[in-house]
Amino acid sequence: MKIGIDLGGTKIEAIVLSETGGLIWRHRTPTPQGNYQKTLAAISLLVTKARTENKIAATVSVGIGTPGAMTLPSNTEPSNTVSSFTELVMKNCNSTALNGQPLLKDLTELLNCPVYIANDANCFALAEALSGQGKRETGQGQEILVGRTLESVFGVILGTGVGGGIVTNGKLLQGLNSISGEWGHNGLPSAVLALLPDSEKSRPCYCGRQDCIETYLSGPGLALSYRLRFNEAVNSESVIQKMRAGEAKAEDIWLSYLSQLGCALAQVVNILDPALIVLGGGLSSIDEIYLRLHELMQPYVFSDTFATPVLPALLGDSAGVYGAAWLNS
Repeated sequence: MKIGIDLGGTKIEAIVLSETGGLIWRHRTPTPQGNYQKTLAAISLLVTKARTENKIAATVSVGIGTPGAMTLPSNTEPSNTVSSFTELVMKNCNSTALNGQPLLKDLTELLNCPVYIANDANCFALAEALSGQGKRETGQGQEILVGRTLESVFGVILGTGVGGGIVTNGKLLQGLNSISGEWGHNGLPSAVLALLPDSEKSRPCYCGRQDCIETYLSGPGLALSYRLRFNEAVNSESVIQKMRAGEAKAEDIWLSYLSQLGCALAQVVNILDPALIVLGGGLSSIDEIYLRLHELMQPYVFSDTFATPVLPALLGDSAGVYGAAWLNS
């Protein structure tokens, strides 16, 4: 059996999967806000509960999906040697209590078993490649190559933030700096940024940069686009409702959003040329995304033919925790 933990900003979810990937057990608990030690304790309690209720040996490893990634401390001297996991700390976490903390070391000691950690967007991509859309027979009329491992899958999170993950030949690609797939913190492509008035640009991102893709394509980014253009504060759900009701202002913002998404994803296609792109997060459930996205990506793709399927996540909001469970496979 496999134990997976999804450490989210508002909830921590734990699951137990069979060796073939079937769900055996699930439990959720609220995430302690702004408190690292309480977060460790909550994870430990969930793992203990999973072990006890499913008769799992304490030596069985635990996979954990987290915001952010692991890195060496900023004051570490450069070295050509591979560093021990005891030196690694968390970085780029929007749950900021984790940043700078030796999460892998602390959890390995606390749980007394092997622990595998990956970014939550990476876990999402892995889950969709192994047991979600990567295994689906058809999507949008196109075969998804059932029965063989796809060469590459790019998983996208469109939610409170924007993230991404890359899976190649069924294995997660994390990269030398543990930032593979961090698509949301590239700048919004100039081809679409140039179309906006100055009043809608220069958006600060929590990472310290400006005009990251996340500041436009996240849920808060969509709401901000509406507010900056029309001086009216709304949330992303309201923008979608207004768009569906035929409000011209919301339709205008929605078309801008789709154009920005299409151009940004086309850059991924030009670099990675994945066999499949899977969208997750709250915005991925908006059916209208898939009606025109392919058409809006096409002009920016460096190819006369463009057949890359872009599909919504098959596993929904559970994809991340499934991927965490698969980390030690």
